[in-house]
Amino acid sequence: MLGAGSPGVPVSYLSNYLRPTFKHALRIWWAFFWQTTLISAILAAAIEFGMLGVVYEHRNIRGNLIEPIVWCMPYVISYVVAFFIMEYILHKKFPHFRIGLVSSGSKFTSQAFSATLARTARVWWTYSWRTVIWRLIIFFVASIPIGALLGIFKGMPAAQAVVRILVIIAIDAAAGLFVFYANILDEDFGDFRVCVLPLRNDPAASALPVATPIAT
Repeated sequence: MLGAGSPGVPVSYLSNYLRPTFKHALRIWWAFFWQTTLISAILAAAIEFGMLGVVYEHRNIRGNLIEPIVWCMPYVISYVVAFFIMEYILHKKFPHFRIGLVSSGSKFTSQAFSATLARTARVWWTYSWRTVIWRLIIFFVASIPIGALLGIFKGMPAAQAVVRILVIIAIDAAAGLFVFYANILDEDFGDFRVCVLPLRNDPAASALPVATPIAT
């Protein structure tokens, strides 16, 4: 089912391919990031609250069985939610532009493809594993400043916990924005490429940087 995809649909306005800029990446990343973070946090809190209720009602449940589940749950929820938000983003229209999936091998094509679940999964997987790598890199590089920052709040456990959460969010945000800009936009994913395209009949699109084909 995931492999099924609709054939390419000719559309003339794909010739107005836009060179992706940091501003494009920032808009796309923010729409993806805040929705994923908010929905994941709500679901994780609701599920954790429900699990604590189950533990309270069934006191014979061993704590070492619940602890790994509680630890892994936010990550599982986050990646599952990210898949569906990615699918939504690939169909979303932004002010003056949209994301388009076009045939790979050339930036200038007359073939557009729909964001099927299989194609969404390829983009989502690339985003997921690359953000994990960049999170580790950023954390390693910034480990000393982060340790110093947390040390300032050593005598204030509540404040230290808040700062730790904010640091994690900041690292996730930086990694995600970089991956969108460097590894998602204008990149090939097998038979398709993720491009930035203007909206139909949008006069403001003429002010955006439009790529021109290179003669072969």
